[in-house]
Amino acid sequence: MSVQVATCNAEQLISKCLTNDSASSIEPIVSSIGNEIIGALSIPEYQRPYCWTESQIKRLLNDLSVHRRELLNKPDDQQCDFYLGSIILHQKDEVLNIIDGQQRLTTLILVAYVLELYQDLSLRFESPESQQQIKHNLKWLMKNAALLQGVELSKINLSLVVTDSEDEAYNFFETQNTGGVRLKGPDIIKAHHLRAVDENDKTAVNRFALLWESLGNLTPVVDTVLRGRYWQNLRFRQYPLHNQANKIRQTIVSELADATGKGDDIAYGRIARTISDYGGESLVQSQVGYELRQPLNSGVNTIHYLRYFESLRKRYLKIDKDRAAADLNAYEHFYRELICQLDGCDYLKQLYDACLLTYISQFGDKQLLIAAQKLFRVVYSRRVKNPTAVKENSVPSFVQETPILDWIALSYTTQELFEKLDSFELKVDPNGLAADDTNGVKKRFVKAVNRYFTLNIQEADFASDFGEKLSLHLLQLGADADHA
Repeated sequence: MSVQVATCNAEQLISKCLTNDSASSIEPIVSSIGNEIIGALSIPEYQRPYCWTESQIKRLLNDLSVHRRELLNKPDDQQCDFYLGSIILHQKDEVLNIIDGQQRLTTLILVAYVLELYQDLSLRFESPESQQQIKHNLKWLMKNAALLQGVELSKINLSLVVTDSEDEAYNFFETQNTGGVRLKGPDIIKAHHLRAVDENDKTAVNRFALLWESLGNLTPVVDTVLRGRYWQNLRFRQYPLHNQANKIRQTIVSELADATGKGDDIAYGRIARTISDYGGESLVQSQVGYELRQPLNSGVNTIHYLRYFESLRKRYLKIDKDRAAADLNAYEHFYRELICQLDGCDYLKQLYDACLLTYISQFGDKQLLIAAQKLFRVVYSRRVKNPTAVKENSVPSFVQETPILDWIALSYTTQELFEKLDSFELKVDPNGLAADDTNGVKKRFVKAVNRYFTLNIQEADFASDFGEKLSLHLLQLGADADHA
């Protein structure tokens, strides 16, 4: 492995995109050890799309303008070029793959195009999202060409880190904190797993890159599955709070990239084996997808795992709000009309969604409505047991006291799980539920649940009757299903 470091200006780097002889007139880039950096710039298939908007472009152009104004009042010995950070490249033969810096470099190339500085600039963008954003930004730059006055690419300096090891390039990349649109965890794990696809099969890499792009924003499903993986008594781990963006990013990379192994695309579905009186046997796989907590391997295994759970999230946790109620099945109506309408329960919903995906990955949608309602009683018990608001850090504490995710994962049958959920004692703190109390979040919650399940509890009796009547209602729901 070799690593070379160099400094250059934007003009020198952009020359790596030129396809004609004009590049020969631009000073070459020489590393700190005296080697010339040779190769054509390229964007790997597994890179995220170009996504800078006019907001980031205006910020860059404003920074350049401020820098130029500041130089007007400085003597010659204090003049300096504008520094635009570091660019990380992976050199493979005579190709310089852009590992970090695509957003800035693409924007500078668009600026150079609008300023008509070069002809025959070539940098391929396979992603339709990138192509559309480039068209949009070009139109915006041409309309606002006045903002480009005074921009000199030769006065914009960059640091280059060039390595012949792709893994080492990504080690540098994952520790960068450059400007613009900060990479999120799913962007980094995308690169990790697409690199793990057979690099000798470019068709496969392209196919999985397109598959990943088709999934859209994976942040919601990644957040949900990680809660299900982290909140387990066997190896309980604290999941970062919503405002700890860097810790969340590190957690995603650690669990869904660094901790993944090497091996086949394995889905750990449960198989039931039945032996007859005559010695024969039959095997039935209860579900054919992936287990939420299963071990993961790099590459195709994790890509398919995330695709599977994103499909479950879209099917069961993202009910179209515009669909007519008559078009919803019973579970969809319950989730959309109650779960998605509850105030002050966002942190509990995060746990609840993790419970639903864990259940569905294990049992499919068998008796899903019953499971969803019984899980609701346990998870949302925190809303009526707490005298005040449900704080974010109280949810993992609740999971440790009441390991509901483990109850799901350790149940062999739905009936076994339902019995465990029914045995949970629902306690109600009377604070905020008296008839003369204001209509706070807690009372609004009880009213909504009372109305949805038609419990017919009088407001004066909320504190005394809510827990018992909801528990009896859902216990009877399960009993009715058993006799249906």
